[in-house]
Amino acid sequence: MKTKMIIGKTAMSIVFSIVVISLIIISGNYYEIYLGKKYGKDIISRLEQYRHSHGMYPTKLDSIGLSENQETSEVMFHGYSYIYYFMSDCEFSLSFDKRDGTWTYYSNTDKWYAGDGIDSINEFRHKLYSQYLLESRDNGIVLFHKVGDKEKDSVLTYNNIKSGKVVYVIKRYKNGHIAAKGYSLYNDKTKRAKRIGTWTIFTQNGLSTSVSYDVDSTHKVVIDYLQNKINL
Repeated sequence: MKTKMIIGKTAMSIVFSIVVISLIIISGNYYEIYLGKKYGKDIISRLEQYRHSHGMYPTKLDSIGLSENQETSEVMFHGYSYIYYFMSDCEFSLSFDKRDGTWTYYSNTDKWYAGDGIDSINEFRHKLYSQYLLESRDNGIVLFHKVGDKEKDSVLTYNNIKSGKVVYVIKRYKNGHIAAKGYSLYNDKTKRAKRIGTWTIFTQNGLSTSVSYDVDSTHKVVIDYLQNKINL
């Protein structure tokens, strides 16, 4: 009987020890993640200060006093390895790795994501770009500009179009700022223009993105990222 009690106590002791060790490991992982995000916020703060001063985010962390590894693009900061990805003038991501995996910060959502966060980031960006496309389409005045023969031939060839009347279109908001610009095929009979090739779409506050139009459909694909350009 005593032997069984001893065995039982020993088993309970082992289980308890395993639980305690597991909790220590888990709490240690959480603490590492906490510190990774904490130090990451220090880097993010520097990036925001840089943007405030220069009107855009830096292309590399060297610009804010953090030396990058030339081969891996990593930056060691308080014992953590960070990788900065300059996505455009107005957006970036910052990642760090620890035992439980990767954590990624995306500037436009001001959130950390487990893993590379690519799905969440792309979902947000898709909604954002769709909003900008609607904004540029639903406002403003359209101006058509004639193009020369060489320019016309170049546009047709680049877009794999055999023939057609090409015009350069600039759409402006009511305040005069550009809403969108790019080439279109113009139909003299219907008096309608169909966008082709790459267009630059501007928001009312001057952010821009590039959109690709397929001549055979109305399908649109974002091919560039937000850029903080002067709206001329």
